[in-house]
Amino acid sequence: MKLILDLDTGIDDALALTYALGHPEAEVIGVTTTFGNVTIEQATSNTLNLLSLLNSQHIPVFEGAAFPWGATEYQTTDDLHRVHGFNGVGNVKLPESKETRNTESAVDFFLRAAKTYGNDLTIVTAGPLTNLAEAIKKDTEAISKVGHIVMMAGALTVPGNLTPFAEANILNDPLAAKFVFNSGVPFTMVGLDVTLQTMITQRDIEQWSNIPTKAAQAIAEMTSYYYTNEYSEKEFGGALHDPLAVEVALNPAILTQVLPINLTVETAGPSVGRTIGELTALNNPVKMATVGLSVDSLAFLERFLAVTSQVLSNN
Repeated sequence: MKLILDLDTGIDDALALTYALGHPEAEVIGVTTTFGNVTIEQATSNTLNLLSLLNSQHIPVFEGAAFPWGATEYQTTDDLHRVHGFNGVGNVKLPESKETRNTESAVDFFLRAAKTYGNDLTIVTAGPLTNLAEAIKKDTEAISKVGHIVMMAGALTVPGNLTPFAEANILNDPLAAKFVFNSGVPFTMVGLDVTLQTMITQRDIEQWSNIPTKAAQAIAEMTSYYYTNEYSEKEFGGALHDPLAVEVALNPAILTQVLPINLTVETAGPSVGRTIGELTALNNPVKMATVGLSVDSLAFLERFLAVTSQVLSNN
């Protein structure tokens, strides 16, 4: 399966990238970057450095949105620094890549790939939906040809993780998210409903710590930072948000319960960023969204650890 990963490259994005690079069913044809966990410049730098660390520097990187719709800048927050570190990868200093980003924009790459590969292409978004929204706005017909769009975004049956209503990737650009949801382009939403069912533990991270490679040590160190700052008595670890989106793209059956629904996003008021059913389209027989509600977390975690450990052993 040909994959494009759209990343705001923080720690769980790094894990998603590692997983996709090692998965036997995945062919990563490019990585696009966006603001979110970090600034756009940091996201692009982190992506290039991670690809080099994992000996995959041949994969092109395309820079995307620097700020959300309706804004002219974007600044990271103290809470983001707490979860992902000041550089987005747990303050781990990655070796500098000799590669540079592609001169083509993320949006134009989306559209070119959609026209080239059509149904054989899957796009996985793991940050704000700004790049996808811009691509749909520019050429809806081309994006409609993509075989599958999977997004780590939203929360339908559980509270948000930035506010009681909103998940981070949606709240970082609710206008773009609403545009995507209302565009008529079908997608699968891998939200907090299922990602919070997939927790990595310190014991899991120790598997990587025991692998004597630079890549394994770097990934273990940044994931330990993430785990330490995400752990709570309620959650028992760090959620594998973005890696689960990759898994769903490659193996949709990992979701054991889904809800077909037409969604929208609230863009104002105290519940801004809330993902909720579109009242005017609830009776429409055609459902644009497939929302994951439950997941075979044990099967996913077993496969995730096996694949990533193999990648890290080889690098």
